[in-house]
Amino acid sequence: MSEFSRLRRRRRSRLRESCGFCIALSALLGLGIIMACLMGFAFVLSKINAPTLLISVLATVSLGVGGYFGGYICARKRRKSGMLLGVICGSIIFMVVLIIGAVCAKAALGIGAGGKLLLTMLCGAVGGVVGVNTKSRRF
Repeated sequence: MSEFSRLRRRRRSRLRESCGFCIALSALLGLGIIMACLMGFAFVLSKINAPTLLISVLATVSLGVGGYFGGYICARKRRKSGMLLGVICGSIIFMVVLIIGAVCAKAALGIGAGGKLLLTMLCGAVGGVVGVNTKSRRF
């Protein structure tokens, strides 16, 4: 094995172990979980006649679930600073959702945006604490 390929493998390993990569990956997975929740809720809501308030509540619940799992995944991989990593991951998830909503749906920043930001950060922090304190499996 050449020195160049060993150096390249070490550089990739450091990139995967970095905090920024972990946060970005967990935020992406959290966004995927939000999309899965929204699709599931949309399927259920298509079968029943639901009021508009229920749709808003389910969208907020999916945002909280995505923030929780984003913080959980990030803290589970890093095994330290779970609350901080969860808050950062939740903030990134909220900002991405806010930007996508502004671009695609032309949604303006509403009154409830601050509350949803706090909810996402809180759920991410709880997920981070749970992720750090979860025992790792041994094979």
